[in-house]
Amino acid sequence: MKKILLLMLATVTLWSCSSDDSNVLPESFENGVIISIADITTNVIFNNNLDGRLDIDLEYRDAENGSLLDKVDIFVTFLDKTDNTGNNNGVIEEEVLLRTVENTGFSIGDNDFPVHNLVITTEDYLSITNNTLDGITAGDEYITRFEVTLTDGRVFSTNNTGSNGGLISNFNVVTSVE
Repeated sequence: MKKILLLMLATVTLWSCSSDDSNVLPESFENGVIISIADITTNVIFNNNLDGRLDIDLEYRDAENGSLLDKVDIFVTFLDKTDNTGNNNGVIEEEVLLRTVENTGFSIGDNDFPVHNLVITTEDYLSITNNTLDGITAGDEYITRFEVTLTDGRVFSTNNTGSNGGLISNFNVVTSVE
């Protein structure tokens, strides 16, 4: 009897996972946006060389299949979480605007939603926060936050996000220093 129940449970589980719902928005999705990470190539900064970077594909969704997107502002914050002995005089630990990606910087991705490949190099992180390799240590972090502006002027970011039918927007990414 247990084998039959396990077999039925496995069949139901496989059946429920077999459809590709990756390009479907929840039926109740009318307001707001979803920005998610469709792919992560790398997400690490090294404290002894410039080889690290954040390299991700951001996927954007709205109720109009992406036509409401005006721009995405990308902000960076450095978090000095260690007692390093490096020279970090003048390091900016407040959030700063790194760049703006206009809607034309997105292209249609595999799920039929707009996608942008975001690359932030170690040099980008250091420069925008007035930092150097000597000023970062393993354990420090960079927070990258996204602020989405729609064509009607509405703005969405970490302060007004939530779950939309099971899809959770990632309006920030933590990049660790190793």
